Amino acid sequence: MSVHSVDSGVSSESPDGSICEWDFLDEQAMFADGNTDCFPGPTPHECKNAPLVVQPALRPLEEMASDSQFGLFGQIVSMNHKGTTEVPSDKRLYMNCSAPFSALLCGVQGAGKSHTLATMLENLLIPRFKPIGSLEEPMSALVLHFGEGGSSSLPSEVAWVFASPSSIKTMRSAYIGALGEKVEIHPLYLTEAELDASAILSMMSINSSESAPLYMQLVLERLRKLGEDFTFRAFQNELDDLKEDLNPFQKGSLDQRLALLNSFLDSTPSKSKGRPIRPSRFAKGQLTVIDLSDPFIDADSACGIFNIICRLFTRVDLNAGKVLVIDEAHKYLSLAKGGASGLTKRILSIIRQQRHLGMRVIISTQEPTILPPVIIDLCTVIMLHRFQSPAWWEHIVKHVSADFSLGDAFDRVVRLQTGQSVVFAPSGIGKFKINDTDDEDLGLFGRRYLICKTRKRVTDDGGASILATRLTDSD
Repeated sequence: MSVHSVDSGVSSESPDGSICEWDFLDEQAMFADGNTDCFPGPTPHECKNAPLVVQPALRPLEEMASDSQFGLFGQIVSMNHKGTTEVPSDKRLYMNCSAPFSALLCGVQGAGKSHTLATMLENLLIPRFKPIGSLEEPMSALVLHFGEGGSSSLPSEVAWVFASPSSIKTMRSAYIGALGEKVEIHPLYLTEAELDASAILSMMSINSSESAPLYMQLVLERLRKLGEDFTFRAFQNELDDLKEDLNPFQKGSLDQRLALLNSFLDSTPSKSKGRPIRPSRFAKGQLTVIDLSDPFIDADSACGIFNIICRLFTRVDLNAGKVLVIDEAHKYLSLAKGGASGLTKRILSIIRQQRHLGMRVIISTQEPTILPPVIIDLCTVIMLHRFQSPAWWEHIVKHVSADFSLGDAFDRVVRLQTGQSVVFAPSGIGKFKINDTDDEDLGLFGRRYLICKTRKRVTDDGGASILATRLTDSD
């Protein structure tokens, strides 16, 4: 391929004169005076990938991309920018279900955070239900959940649950008691084929060789020795050989690390063992929860297992979009140990590759300070429900582009009603007045922030979501 010079006197046309340099430039980027305040509107690429859009923008966006799918999120109470407040004539706000996005939801308990999460999942899982949107094909959703365990566990609203084998009776009682017999509950077992070297390190809470004790460094040596020939059986043989050289204390410590791995391992699932054949964990139109609420599993161990499940979810080919929900993240990501650090890196990697993976990532937490700043920087949407902590606000405000020059934004967060949220979505698309005229045109939210009210749910709390997904999918 030849490159034509742009120097004076040199032709900028192709040899046959059919194309020239101007054919490779974007006319929207041409400004006679260099004033970037006069952008003529969002580009087709920006329209296609906008995470949130107002109702007046739907028709133009659908004309640009015929495969666009949108779900009703709620209504706009106000749009705020540089001390001014606008109330749109059409207040409806929609989620773009076609484009991958990453969203952070935070707020105190009872502020409406869980309701917002459930509403977003409805938009991504319930197809062909026009009152809430235009979703044609449902996605596959994975929810990671970890609590204190025991009979007081608060069940999540789900279709399929995979729980810790050692706590399956308690979790079955908790879920069926709240959601009824329709919910599917299974013990979480990993097959040998799903366990590679990286999975072994996650389950054994090894984040780096530098911080690992001596006996674990010997385990890492055996893993490196196996290399691409790794199988779980070969790894077990290496461990049996290694144990002969360990002292009793080292052997006991190694066995303790292996205990968690063995409790989730099911190399030959069969009815004869009392374990039913493992159903498909992930499927198109299916909402799956991995619930590791178990008094015998700590947060660090849960993070190691979640890390493996996330890897399996990103790799599986479902011919459908995917949704990853990090539920109640403050309960397990707040511990900066090996497992939590490994899971945080996994989440960060998924967000960075969300378009390549076709992934939507939703992180729900009461306390935003447990999240690394880089995750907040990368989130395309941030929704702040009511909270009163100045420290939480300071942690968030450093990583959003909204203009807070008037200084009243935190006061608005504190006074939010249940179900309301302050929304930051710089790449979202709205309709705004042009200069000081009454004319309106489409534009990016940019440094504006919105106050929104989440819509009512289509499904009822307590399990009706299961029926809604199945019924609408069969219509």
